[in-house]
Amino acid sequence: MEVKVKVLLLLIFYVYFKYSLWVFVIIRLLAAVYINSIFTLTCGMLYAWLDYVITIINQGMCNPDFYPSYSDFLDGSTSIVDYFEFYGTGPNLIIIQLCTDIPRFLCLAYISVKLPMLLIKKIRYRFKKNISSEERMIMKLNREQRAFFRIARPYSVEMLYVKNLFRSADQRPPSRTIWARLIPKKIYEWRDDFRFSTRVLCVYSSIFLLLYFVTIQACIGVIPQLKPFQDLLQALVDAVSVIIIVSPSSTNTEEEGNSNPTKIINSLTSNFPVPALIRPYLFAVFITILIIIIQLLVMLVNIRRNLFQSFRGDDSEIPRRQRSRYISYASGNIHFAGYFIGYLIWGFILIAVFVTLICVAIDAFITFGSVRLIETILKKVIPSLLFILFKQYLNKILAQYVFLQHQGNVLALNNRRILMIFIYFNFFLDAFLGFISSIMRLIKSAIGGIAYMCRLDYSPLGRKLETMDGGFSSYCGFIHTECAHRHPVMLVFVSHIYTEMKLKQWTMDDKRFHDISNDDENFELKRKKTTRYVRKWKLLVFLIRNPTIVFFRKAFLNQLHIDEIHALNDIDDNDKKNMQRRLSIYARRMSATRGSIVSETLLNHIQNHRF
Repeated sequence: MEVKVKVLLLLIFYVYFKYSLWVFVIIRLLAAVYINSIFTLTCGMLYAWLDYVITIINQGMCNPDFYPSYSDFLDGSTSIVDYFEFYGTGPNLIIIQLCTDIPRFLCLAYISVKLPMLLIKKIRYRFKKNISSEERMIMKLNREQRAFFRIARPYSVEMLYVKNLFRSADQRPPSRTIWARLIPKKIYEWRDDFRFSTRVLCVYSSIFLLLYFVTIQACIGVIPQLKPFQDLLQALVDAVSVIIIVSPSSTNTEEEGNSNPTKIINSLTSNFPVPALIRPYLFAVFITILIIIIQLLVMLVNIRRNLFQSFRGDDSEIPRRQRSRYISYASGNIHFAGYFIGYLIWGFILIAVFVTLICVAIDAFITFGSVRLIETILKKVIPSLLFILFKQYLNKILAQYVFLQHQGNVLALNNRRILMIFIYFNFFLDAFLGFISSIMRLIKSAIGGIAYMCRLDYSPLGRKLETMDGGFSSYCGFIHTECAHRHPVMLVFVSHIYTEMKLKQWTMDDKRFHDISNDDENFELKRKKTTRYVRKWKLLVFLIRNPTIVFFRKAFLNQLHIDEIHALNDIDDNDKKNMQRRLSIYARRMSATRGSIVSETLLNHIQNHRF
């Protein structure tokens, strides 16, 4: 129920996101779903139906995106002639317009159906008889309070995580969902003890819908403009290729005139004949979308892994949380969604351009059979690359069989004198190879930066400089904020306390509502006193066995200064400093309040067992 409502809120937000004039529509529908009463749901349902009808009528008035209005036609600010020349005057553009509007109408249809379902369910619960006291209490709570009650249930996501804390991966029970059976574990392991937050689902849904519209616009709007761009690109390539190689002589045209005349003339009059751009461009768009989707799915898996690491305090990938950077974490959490979409758009453009160049080069080879510009570049680059590969494999073979003991199974040098002589003579050659390797390093960095541009969890700056990357810093802030507010152990603990408190309040209110006899009241008071005494004895035994818990109780924390509270709760990079700070606070407060208990033995016990 909760997940479905979140999906409904997401779809409402998406449908009207691109229309700034519909801000009040968003507020009304979101308010109706959030208040979740019969009156608001009825108003929201009628409003959604009316808006759906108006949208269909407006779309039927022939106001598509690809056809201009009359004012645009008079101003000459339209490219309808290019569209007609390429797609014709038939219904092709109308079909494309319908494909563009499919997600919009599907979302509107889902909203129009989901709101009546919520209303019917609300009415059925209102007039339902024989409802337990717990269900009546839950019906009077708001959405956040009901979410806390669901966390305390035995098969909630957070409770399953707590149950699996001390279980290994082999002992963890398999998932019961159908997705876990369909997806192989080598690709993705579906786990019942984890659930992505609503924010992650909203961001990814918006990104995939954005990719859908960008792909349609990139294909439909750009393809008619490729023909004039091909002539411009051919002139530019010819001007650049003159710098690298000399243009072929015109005498060769008579020797190779027995095949296709168009191909012969193009391949002989230009060092890089540009083929028709439609086919390589469509292949490039398809490959770009495939790369982007793979990167997004990999990042989604990394978000789950990084959250699990943050839950258990592992800082192997995400830097450890520091008190001095809390403001930066909050700022990065705010920028996460916007940076994600911005990096995605820029990554889409870079990957599309890079892949288009590769596809054009391959298509030129397929179409013309020979491209002198690429052949000249390859002739100059391939020998150097082969020499570098030969040198690397030679060093590996010598290191394994000559310079290491036991054929490389042990990191222990062998034949040291021969090694020193080899290093001396190898030094001059490695200086030249290092120059070439530095160029390869720049090329690899550029390619890796382009391929991973849409990934916020990866920083091309490296481990030492990754905090200077704005995208990675926003990702770290998002992970730390999610860990601080969605830690399963914390949520289960808070849910348990909150549920017990609400149930106790509801029981007391229910008993006050009914007339209870005096004997029953006296019996209840006696039972409360007995329960209170038993609870105090249990607390005393627990504190005797765990003396350090005393200093985390409310009575002790109220005596502390705000800096001392930060020192108890916060963690810095220096573990030894954290331990010394906590022990000093324990010793100072214990000696001031309970001097008879504190001793050097107890302090050593705390240091050895707790830290």
